[in-house]
Amino acid sequence: MSVALANPALAQDTSAQPAAAAQPADTAPEMSDIVVTGRPAGSGINKLEAGYSITTMSAEDIKLQAPKSAGDVLKSIPGVWVESSGGVGTSNVFVRGIPSTGDAPFVTMQFNGIPVYGASSLSFMDQTGMTRIDDTVMGIEGVNGGPASLFSDGQPGLTTNLRLREGGEEMHGSLTASVTDYSAWRVDGYLSGKLAPDTYYMVGGYISRGDTVRRAGFDTEKGGQITANLTHKFTNGSINVFARYTDDHGEWFLPFATAVPGLDLGTYNQLSKYSRYATIITPGSAGSGATETVDLNKGRGWKGIVTGANLNYDFGGGISFADRFGYTSGTLRTTGLVPAGAGAITVADALAAGNGTPGQIAVHGINTGATLAPTDYVQQFGAWVVEKELRSISNEAVLTFKTGANTLNLGYYFSHFSSRDAWSLGANRWMQVGGSRDLVDLDNGTLGAFAIADYGRADVHAIYASDSFNITDALRLDAGVRHQWTNIKFNIQGNGLPDYAHITREATPWTVGLNYRATRTFDVYARVSQGYHSPSFDDVRSQLGNTGPRLDLNWSVRSYEGGVKYHDRGLQLALTGFYDEVEGAVYNDIGVPPQIAGSRTKGIEFDASWQHASGFGITGNAVLEDAKTHTPNIPDFDGKRAQRIPSYQVRVTPTFTVTASDTSDVTLYGTFEAIGKRYSDLKNLQELPAYQTLSAGIKAKVDGFTLQISGDNLANSHGLTEGNPRFLAGPGVAIPDVRPIFGRSYRFSVGYAF
Repeated sequence: MSVALANPALAQDTSAQPAAAAQPADTAPEMSDIVVTGRPAGSGINKLEAGYSITTMSAEDIKLQAPKSAGDVLKSIPGVWVESSGGVGTSNVFVRGIPSTGDAPFVTMQFNGIPVYGASSLSFMDQTGMTRIDDTVMGIEGVNGGPASLFSDGQPGLTTNLRLREGGEEMHGSLTASVTDYSAWRVDGYLSGKLAPDTYYMVGGYISRGDTVRRAGFDTEKGGQITANLTHKFTNGSINVFARYTDDHGEWFLPFATAVPGLDLGTYNQLSKYSRYATIITPGSAGSGATETVDLNKGRGWKGIVTGANLNYDFGGGISFADRFGYTSGTLRTTGLVPAGAGAITVADALAAGNGTPGQIAVHGINTGATLAPTDYVQQFGAWVVEKELRSISNEAVLTFKTGANTLNLGYYFSHFSSRDAWSLGANRWMQVGGSRDLVDLDNGTLGAFAIADYGRADVHAIYASDSFNITDALRLDAGVRHQWTNIKFNIQGNGLPDYAHITREATPWTVGLNYRATRTFDVYARVSQGYHSPSFDDVRSQLGNTGPRLDLNWSVRSYEGGVKYHDRGLQLALTGFYDEVEGAVYNDIGVPPQIAGSRTKGIEFDASWQHASGFGITGNAVLEDAKTHTPNIPDFDGKRAQRIPSYQVRVTPTFTVTASDTSDVTLYGTFEAIGKRYSDLKNLQELPAYQTLSAGIKAKVDGFTLQISGDNLANSHGLTEGNPRFLAGPGVAIPDVRPIFGRSYRFSVGYAF
């Protein structure tokens, strides 16, 4: 998805000019064609001339997409596969076939170029879960591969930068209220303007509350957020400071037994008023006998602050300096019902297997008292609770030297981050699947859990040098190298695991790329990059408990890519071919022994937008990729389809706008999405079929007022995502527990902007 058209006057490398040092201007709904992501400390370059794949989304694009979570919005970036069916607080994100068991280990979320946290993903944590999208976001830039492993936190996968609104000479703002057909409401707003000479502000946020598409019968989503952004311009540069406080949670959805007759796969929810509260072993208290009662409706929630500061200063004579400082502190909590065993079974089979009390011949609902039929279905679900106290501090400083056709950047990056964890995974209880969803009297009275406490802290230091040289007016060479030192200390208590580890790792990512401007509107580029996924606390925990081969803990990602871009007359096209080689990837899931498996992925990505004077427009993206597991020493995995990666993705959004006046128009829009077949396991035994969805809406603007009605998954498709890695069915056997996408839903919004 793309925004503003290429401006010939901007068709030049602007790397020596701090992006934030532009003349004060009101922040329009659409982003500039200058992009800053994948650049040293946010130096800007024209999007057409950036020698790598980059996707931009304006605030208006985001509103039309109407994402249900921060992870959901990443669907608009070609080559990225998002399983956003887990709820507002979590997404599984896969990037260009790089292997993973879930979460988002190759995704960095940034605000104004500052990473949210020092590691892209931990157990029960991904950076999308610490991010909420609201009207304070001016737009989003996503860099997939390319030079991203060189700068900032050195992420070799996807770097997603949320650019916050800034104030301008005039006061602007908006207020929007929305309601859904599943009893949720939300109010968004922001205000921006001039605070003092050369000083500008923006403040905004949201409050929300309600149930979800999978109706639990009570409020499972509740939260709010406030963001402030302050910018001061001066003769030779600018200072920007922002702070965002979030206190928001939403239900964590897990796989369930979709084969049970009578379940509506789009709206079914195992959580109910009967299972909402659970007694668990207190997180981190293994062996002490301590218990507590938890409310499972809180799901995945983030309560914390993300703040940062940007300084840009031009010394003159081609020398400039940029610095980015970030600080994050808060708590990420995960609670939910996790399926246990091999899916749901009938009451008759449960009794025949010896569950319940000796001689028991009937099963009853504990709260309703009703007697279940022998053909009713029951299953065990565990109450999992994980609390993570997260802290992160980072700084990136860059000196830029520009002389004639050459631009040299010298950078230093530092990050210190920590996680204090307390887990309680267990407390299994029998429940009816379907029907009342009540607890049933099949439990044996014992209470068990994997209850651990651990603390990890890491220091990362990196230096890098990058150079951009204009060989001719049309041909530019970009190259760079980074050296990174990672130092991790980790303590763990509980369940007999070794209690301490200290590891250090070094890595040297690099990138080389060429960009050729064939015409004013047509560019060709090619690039090769070497990146690394540095180890973090969960990799160390797996190593402590691993009795098999030693894990390398330093994954290698080699990327080759090339493409063409065309921007002219309302049309933007980008076509990218890529080939990725991954070595040493660790498949590391809870309750499953870790596996080491690399991958080989080749593919083609397509990104396009077109806007015609008639009012018709279309945006779309697509990817065809062949991702295969590469494990010559493990024949069961080698050459199989990479776990959970679809072979194709297609998204097309046509729009048609009827304009009544300069301030009034009506837009009709729709989105068709097609997702290819996937497999939920390394052996390709469990197939997740291809599926399609259709969404549509209408948005009317009259002067400053806006009315929008949108419908999601209108055909009520039941696409299936994540299975249960703790139970693998045999060939041709249906997956006992899977997580479908959300069913049909509607949202109605009314707002005013000035």
